[in-house]
Amino acid sequence: MSNIDSILANFKNTALHPGRMAAKWKEETGRKVVGCLPIHNVEELVHAAGMLPVGLWGGQTTITRANEYLPAFACSIMKAVMEFSMTGVYRDLDAVISPSTCDTMRCIPLMMRLAVPELPVLGLVLPDNRKNESAINYLAAEYKKLAVALEEISGQPVTDHGLQQSIEIYNDHRRAMNSFLEAAADHCEVITPYYRHMVIKSSFFVPREVHTEWLLELTAELKKLPQSTWQGQRVVVTGIMAEPYALLKMFEKFNLAIVGDDLAQGSRQFRTEAPGGTDPYLRLANKFAQFEGCSCVHDPYKLRGRIIADLVEKQQADGVVVLMMKFCDPEEYDYPFVKQDLDKAGIPSVYVEIEQQMESMEQIRTRLQAFSEILAARR
Repeated sequence: MSNIDSILANFKNTALHPGRMAAKWKEETGRKVVGCLPIHNVEELVHAAGMLPVGLWGGQTTITRANEYLPAFACSIMKAVMEFSMTGVYRDLDAVISPSTCDTMRCIPLMMRLAVPELPVLGLVLPDNRKNESAINYLAAEYKKLAVALEEISGQPVTDHGLQQSIEIYNDHRRAMNSFLEAAADHCEVITPYYRHMVIKSSFFVPREVHTEWLLELTAELKKLPQSTWQGQRVVVTGIMAEPYALLKMFEKFNLAIVGDDLAQGSRQFRTEAPGGTDPYLRLANKFAQFEGCSCVHDPYKLRGRIIADLVEKQQADGVVVLMMKFCDPEEYDYPFVKQDLDKAGIPSVYVEIEQQMESMEQIRTRLQAFSEILAARR
């Protein structure tokens, strides 16, 4: 096994066994674990409180008990989160933070408190009109209240100095992740869509400073490789997430390399750093205010389509795959504006509907195969 294969195996093992990683952390450190629901959570606060933040993005499971609390038209991510909560999958968590990023997410704190009363659920109400001074000050105050609640759970105070250090650790990780993604796009024959996803997803289950070290090692190894021999199609993907895993294997089968993404579970997590400043809470609030291009935040100028088009040009991609999470209203509302901007830029795109509990993927298979052939013919 080559060094790169060994490093990738470590990322894969971490991504595929989140429960095992959380239990290992608790056993080794004696400290606590906090689940962070998507998206625009504030993991820096959890880190500063001496706890491990882990990403809760649902997963593939049979939905039975979640239907007691969520309607049929709730997205599969939130259904899986509720199912895991009620069936004990999250038993090693000491708390959950749930931001108000969509209509379903606004209900989740109440639903989880009713369904699993022994699990503390901390709601985080994000401002809609997020860019004015009042909204920034409001969010900073919300973060301070959240820090107090996290202190009570961890038993460790969240000091301004400690939070500043955590913010810098997360900024370092964002830079390391973006460096890896650039190197990965230059070596599509090595970093397949599946392993690209494993590298990103694994970051949700280990301390960020540890993951940064892994990223730097992998990126250094990629930069030693000779020039890429990839001859397939290069695409950018956009949506909430690129799962189930069988979907990523289809990209590989049809010679579609992911060279850039606008995924809530992917690059949206890493593309905006917390700005400088002496008040750490204002730094975090300003980061949320400065972020652009997500369906889950107020975007009056509809910049997302242009952000994706710019990414296509930068990465010399051949087209865009829109991974539409079924029953995700914010993404569905955004799509016409994204499609309009892509068409205006002359960028081919294909729309595929996904969910975490998929019984059949034949329609997706047909659409991806046809799109790959169309892109190949355009070259």
